[in-house]
Amino acid sequence: MQVSIIIVTRNRAEDLVQTLAAMAGIRVPDGLTAELVVVDNGSTDHTAEVVRSARMDKIGVRTVCEEMPGLSHGRNRGLAETTGEIVMFTDDDIRFPENWLVAMTAPVVSGAAEAVCGGVEIAPHLLRPWMTPLHRSWLASSEWLDSSEPQGMVGANMAFSRDVLRKVPGFDAELGAGALGSCEESLFSSQLREAGYQIFNRLDVCVEHHFQPVRLIRSAWLDAAQKQAASRAYCGHHWEHWGCRFGRARLLRAAWNLSRWRSANRRAMEAEGCSEEELALIVHESMIRAHLRESRRPRNYNRHGLRRVR
Repeated sequence: MQVSIIIVTRNRAEDLVQTLAAMAGIRVPDGLTAELVVVDNGSTDHTAEVVRSARMDKIGVRTVCEEMPGLSHGRNRGLAETTGEIVMFTDDDIRFPENWLVAMTAPVVSGAAEAVCGGVEIAPHLLRPWMTPLHRSWLASSEWLDSSEPQGMVGANMAFSRDVLRKVPGFDAELGAGALGSCEESLFSSQLREAGYQIFNRLDVCVEHHFQPVRLIRSAWLDAAQKQAASRAYCGHHWEHWGCRFGRARLLRAAWNLSRWRSANRRAMEAEGCSEEELALIVHESMIRAHLRESRRPRNYNRHGLRRVR
């Protein structure tokens, strides 16, 4: 059985060096063959040279280019360029346990499930005392997932049978980094479940996320909140088929609540981090605004549909 591992990257050559070095240490068991496809999503740095220089004993490494910007475009290109019966996705700033490939593919190999959700934890040097579970989840930590009831997958550590692509053909290119900003793997996971596929939790198989520290500054949190809101509104309108009753009145109230909170908490605004309360208010206000905008568009899916209809 062949496993295709896909990483989408753009101008992150130094991070990618460390990720590929870590991947070289994972175990590939007898009976599985593995390939790594790095999808270069329009890099202008030395990403191509990093991939050419990578050496792995039991994993073939190659790169393909996807000039259309956006993580979902890159992931879909990776799906089109590979043929492995099992597909694994991870990111360009990840460190892996030795048993990563074995443990993440086992439920699919055994027929226990069609998809697998692995765990993600934040590298220790990037943890901060002010972080709440919400902050950590926005940095891809998988702690929000219920280990007793599979709910979805995290893009930094997920695997699935290629057979699922017959019903759910890929990732929505309007979502994810480089587009609206997030929720592409959340929608994909929801579609898998809607199609009747089983997601198996292997949250104990944890990869370590070594993101850039710039993601911890206040402006990065504000940007992430806007992207979360826009992405949720997109899914709400196009996939969940939310209504939009009293939208403008709700928007005015949400904007007033955010303004009032900021006026009362100016001293709480630090250079690094952002209050969970402020983030919730931003997401609420921005999501209503984004939903009003999306509601003017024809819906891209039938309610809970598996494929786009336009």
